Amino acid sequence: MMLPAPFRLEQRDKIDSTNDEARRLAAAGFGHGTVVVAREQSAGRGRRGRAWMSPPGNLHCSILLDRGPDPAAAPQLTFVAAVALRDALADLALTSDFRVKWPNDVLCAGAKIAGMLLEQAGEMIILGVGVNVVAHPEMALYPATSLARTGSGADVNDVLAGFCDRLSHWYTVWRDHGFAPIRRAWLEVAVGIGMPVTARLADGSELTGRFAGLAEDGALELADDNNHVRRILAGDVFFNATGGRDAAGD
Repeated sequence: MMLPAPFRLEQRDKIDSTNDEARRLAAAGFGHGTVVVAREQSAGRGRRGRAWMSPPGNLHCSILLDRGPDPAAAPQLTFVAAVALRDALADLALTSDFRVKWPNDVLCAGAKIAGMLLEQAGEMIILGVGVNVVAHPEMALYPATSLARTGSGADVNDVLAGFCDRLSHWYTVWRDHGFAPIRRAWLEVAVGIGMPVTARLADGSELTGRFAGLAEDGALELADDNNHVRRILAGDVFFNATGGRDAAGD
């Protein structure tokens, strides 16, 4: 299949992980725009090393990206990719409600349909993306769904082509204009703004409050009853209105 510039496709059958393959390709000199797609993964992973279900028919891909003009801003690519993927999926299933959820998920009608994982490989960033196209896990940390359940007949190639098209656009916006337009676009389609939320941190502790917004560096802003805002840089979030079982995670 043909992908829009600057993306170049590297197809694999069954491999350990597309992120690991992208890392190997980066070490071999492959650069910005290299897209690794696998029919199956034997060791797909999400954030915090969680296993990612990788059956045939779903999209398992990793993309090598330049870090941009400010390497310290590279984590913002999570939000760039989330906005791009949300746009692409919405185009393929016009009757469904697609939203983004902090920090790295795309939801469909309140259930997780896609997740992302950013890793560094030398001077490159590896953007790992998993999309539930035809199948989704029944038992997961959060409720999940698939594109097929929306009634869409789109396949992996449709999703990948649409995603690369939108990623090319939003990556250029980010590179040329910084995070501000990405942040605005993300907030326009974000789930949970203003809602009660629990943030579960890496050490197992939990903080509760109101999801006040997204900071200029991508941190989640958690406001307490006195409207004091705390910045959350990493963690899992649960919207309390759903009884602590919202639709995200990996």
